[in-house]
Formats: sequence, structure tokens, C-alpha cells
Amino acid sequence: MKTLAILAQKGGSGKTTIAVHMAVCAVRLNLHTALIDLDPQGSAYDWNESREEAYKLDAVKATAGQLANLLKQAKSAGADLAIIDTAPHSNSTAAIAAQLADFVLIPCRPARFDLKAIGSTVEIAKLAKTPAAVVINAAPRGKLAEEASTALSQQGIKILDSVLQNRAAYSHAVIDGRSVHEYEPKGKAAEEIDALFASVRKLLKL
Repeated sequence: MKTLAILAQKGGSGKTTIAVHMAVCAVRLNLHTALIDLDPQGSAYDWNESREEAYKLDAVKATAGQLANLLKQAKSAGADLAIIDTAPHSNSTAAIAAQLADFVLIPCRPARFDLKAIGSTVEIAKLAKTPAAVVINAAPRGKLAEEASTALSQQGIKILDSVLQNRAAYSHAVIDGRSVHEYEPKGKAAEEIDALFASVRKLLKL
């Protein structure tokens, strides 16, 4: 079993949106997937609870202290992938998730405050000695995503080629417990999630 932690110390980076979409993408590829929500707000767990019964994922709401045991249970149950959604502004939870993960995915909006704040999240992954990379999320049209990637790369931060644009489909889909694959299967957002998952899957050697 491989474990993916999605971390960002800054709020509003899109962690939960990415977590649930990656989980649905994995299940669509016939990977037995566990979704673990460590955010006290429980948005990922609540999203799953709002799904039709036949389409619910294996999701649980938990604390950082329960994580190691939950990962063992998931592995024993035959899970191929565990995806951990974390809370912002929580160094201790993020550190535990990073230590127990095989890879850390760091969403970052291409905006000044987000770019300035990303260093603390990168440092958490470094201290955990867990491979990590940034995905540019909610990118507007234009060159902003490219400029943000260049700025981060110059700091020695690994950036994925996959970029998630600022698309209404992401918001519309999650309102009623769907993913963009279910909301607009042949849309640009679904293509972006497929590309991101393919990149992460390769890095996880899954």
C-alpha cells in the first residue's frame, strides 16, 4: 500500500478538493483506496457522506494520533492507496502525516501570499524526509501559473508539470458529493485530475 499526504499550511489552497478528486480517480482505475480526513472541519468526510450509497468511498474522519493505526488497518484490508487530507495551520498533524506518507503533495495557488507561505509546508516534508512536490492549483488564465512555477523552482522546490486551472466544474461537482469525472466526464477539469493522478501515481510507483 502507498500513502499520499496532501499538505498545505495556508488555508484555501484546495487540499480537500484535490484529495476527494484523487480518491475518485484512483477508484475509477480499480485501486482500492482509503480516504482519511484529519481536518477537524471534516469536509472530505462530509462530502463522502453526501454521496449516493453505491458510490461512497472508504472514508473515515480521524485525528493525527489515530493515523498510524488506521493506515495499518487499511493495509490489512487490502488497500492499494491511502490518501490523507490535512488541516491548515497545524504543524503537528502535518508532521505526523508527512512522516507516515510515501509522498507529500502540496497544493499552491499562484498568488503572492500562497507562494510566500509555502516554505513552511516544504520544510515539514523535508524534516520528515518524505519526497514532496507542489501542484499549482486554481490557476487563472494567462502566465501566472508558469511564473509561479518558475519562482518556486528557483527556490529548489519540485513542481509537477500538471496544473489545475480555476474551473467552475470543481465547485459545481462537490456541492452534491460528486467529482468532476461524475459531473462532466469529458471536461477539462477531469482531464486535469487524470493528468495529476498519473504524475503522482508514477512518483508513488503505484
